[in-house]
Amino acid sequence: MKIIPSEKIELTTGLSNQEVRKILRDNIRPKRGFRIGFNRPKDDKLFEGFFERDRFEIQRIIKGRNSFIPQIKGRIQTDTNGTKLIADLKIHGFVIVFMTFWLVFVFLALIATIVGISTQGTNPLALIVPLIMMSFGIGLVHYGFNSEKDKSINDLNRILNARIKEKTFANNT
Repeated sequence: MKIIPSEKIELTTGLSNQEVRKILRDNIRPKRGFRIGFNRPKDDKLFEGFFERDRFEIQRIIKGRNSFIPQIKGRIQTDTNGTKLIADLKIHGFVIVFMTFWLVFVFLALIATIVGISTQGTNPLALIVPLIMMSFGIGLVHYGFNSEKDKSINDLNRILNARIKEKTFANNT
């Protein structure tokens, strides 16, 4: 099991390269910065990011916040029966760095607790706290990523009338 989830997908569609480009352009808005407000304008776009020269970096537009939303980097290619879209879905780099620090800190607390139990006679139940924190951190990353990953893939399938050709796991920590 990977600690930090990621996935590589390949979608195939019978649409031409030009049609796929138009659909992607029509469904991607430029990234917006952080905003505070109650009246959000209605947006008909599904993704935000950019699309240039058959390459794109997008993420799904959601209400609220989810730090674990997949960052989708990919490209489109002409295929024998239409067009192929190849994409890597990963968590944002800042979140990976933050979770790495979190897990290292919790791991060090686990080691300190084990040392305390073996040398100073600390109550063994103290191991529960770092184990729960580590499980919570890993579980939160996987749940947040996987729930949004499936929605992102389904949205891409729907707008491109595509099917998943291949699903593989990217090598990552």
